[in-house]
Amino acid sequence: MAHIRTILGVVMAAAAATMLVSPLLAGAEISPAEAQGMPNCDITCGSMSVPYPFGMGPARCYWPGFNLTCDRRSNPPRLLLGDGTLQVQEFSMSNWSTFVTVIRTGDIKVDGNGEGTLGGGLTTNGPYTISSNKLILLGCNVQATLKNSDVIVSSCSSFCKNGDRLSHVRSTLEEGMQCSGNGCCQSDIVFNPAEVAGRLFNSTSYDVQLKWFGWNRSTDQQWPAHVFIARSRWFSGTSVFRKLLRTDAPVSADAMQVPFRLDWEVVGHGAEGSNVCKSKHSDYLTGKKGYTCSCNHGYEGNPYITDGCKGPVFVNNAFFL
Repeated sequence: MAHIRTILGVVMAAAAATMLVSPLLAGAEISPAEAQGMPNCDITCGSMSVPYPFGMGPARCYWPGFNLTCDRRSNPPRLLLGDGTLQVQEFSMSNWSTFVTVIRTGDIKVDGNGEGTLGGGLTTNGPYTISSNKLILLGCNVQATLKNSDVIVSSCSSFCKNGDRLSHVRSTLEEGMQCSGNGCCQSDIVFNPAEVAGRLFNSTSYDVQLKWFGWNRSTDQQWPAHVFIARSRWFSGTSVFRKLLRTDAPVSADAMQVPFRLDWEVVGHGAEGSNVCKSKHSDYLTGKKGYTCSCNHGYEGNPYITDGCKGPVFVNNAFFL
């Protein structure tokens, strides 16, 4: 019996020592600043940490096309993408899911011919594409079509019954909170790899075309059409819906903060899987136009930098005799 107690004590002591000297083995949370950016590069903007391949400052701090700007004149500071009209809200680099959520102020502006561009100042043939978003249209007897180059990636039509007062259409929408074609429509943005095989999606060529099809265009345009690209569920069932449709004091579409998602892949000269995924215990996935990386199972961190994947990580260690 004494011998068994001695063995049990040794095992428990060893387990305790392991938990004390190796917090990663115990599943401890890794600091956001750990394994984030390149050496001697600024990786913080306000409360946000910037993970490589994104970066700020000198070109050595980011992969080409992933440069960001920190506007420290704002309070709090704002992390900006592209020409400064897109504010970064969130990064995702886990389980092959690589995207950045950005905020754009206002709707997409169209000219007298009903033509407009998403904009944002993103580089042609750069790392970004839009997906997992919706095309949203408010207006009467008008169709919105979203194109990437000459490929239609989304379209929807919004109808208003002849004779309906615009105030009635808007109040009905506000009460029902349904964007299903009467005064408002929305549609998924879809990329079909089979349809567009061999084509690269240029991040600067997302164009919008509006076409009115009612009997009286001047009447339909008394309620100006508004077009948004936004994340799913941003519009329906939220306060955004009511703010835009209020008949007494609608909020200006110019002032709306509109979040949407940009998927990204590492592209460009030297962008090969083995060069992009610099950390041990990482692997790469070939995408539509480049590569993405992920830490191997049991590891976590940033696979895009040397020794960025930390681990192995074990959770709920237990010993039974």
